[in-house]
Amino acid sequence: MAFDRAFRDEYLEKALSALADDGDPTPALDLIAGTDDADRREHAVAVLGPGGVARIEQLRELATRQAYRPERWLLLGAALSAAAWAVREDNHATPVVTERLVQQQQALVAEARTALRQAAALSRDDPVPWSELTGAVICAPQHRTEPADVFKRARVLAPDLYAAHTRHLTGLTRRWYGSQDKVFAFARTRTADRPAGHPLHALIALAHIEGYVAGLLRGTVVGRFWRAWRYFADSKVRRETDTAADLLLSGHDEYATHPWTMTAHQAFAALYHQAGDTGRARTHLELSGEHAATWPWRYFGDPGDQFATARTAAGL
Repeated sequence: MAFDRAFRDEYLEKALSALADDGDPTPALDLIAGTDDADRREHAVAVLGPGGVARIEQLRELATRQAYRPERWLLLGAALSAAAWAVREDNHATPVVTERLVQQQQALVAEARTALRQAAALSRDDPVPWSELTGAVICAPQHRTEPADVFKRARVLAPDLYAAHTRHLTGLTRRWYGSQDKVFAFARTRTADRPAGHPLHALIALAHIEGYVAGLLRGTVVGRFWRAWRYFADSKVRRETDTAADLLLSGHDEYATHPWTMTAHQAFAALYHQAGDTGRARTHLELSGEHAATWPWRYFGDPGDQFATARTAAGL
């Protein structure tokens, strides 16, 4: 499993390594419990969740042993959610989606839902369990409005959480429960009043990547290349993406230490790399750190490989 490493935080790096490599969840749990800032807490849990996929049995035991500790349920729920998404990726790689894999994914989502709701009940002011739920329930919602309901709860507690928004945007796509029009409407509404430099400006890049990818999945090989070229040649697309990119860049100093800033710049770097605009891609890559975020690079292949290719193409 690819881990998101688009950050410069030695404590988070050590916690991820201890959890994923050494099987020691203590640094991860201590970091989550000791982080009060909602943005940093959301980012830490999003990074650590995939690191816990291979440690789910251990995390279950820890959560049940001290059931009053919300950070234990939160890390368990994040790991279960990451495991459910990994099963979905395996399904896409398999010619025939088996009933067993579908049931496995549904079981993981159900357990993640229980763990994250327990974390939310134990820490009622914490928006992060709801942000994690926003991503988890997309895979297997209990009812039609559950994805919107949990995202709304996250927004009530913390209006500007980056991962909560990007996860909800995913749920609005055509391959889930929505349409490209809904994706654009959401991205434009949620970025309209954001100050320059805020990572949420990357929603515009992510929305257009969804539109671009949708074209790549249809028709012949020649047709896909033609649609890809036409997508980024559209003056309206470039005007909107360039405006959003310039807003992110112009306020960079204000948000340079925001935990999601590197990830936001990588969203635009991925878009411009796909568009063949190495100049604009380089500008964002220079602010992206030295390691890949998983999203949106994973749309196009291995995130680390895609990130390295983009850096090489941009002369970095």
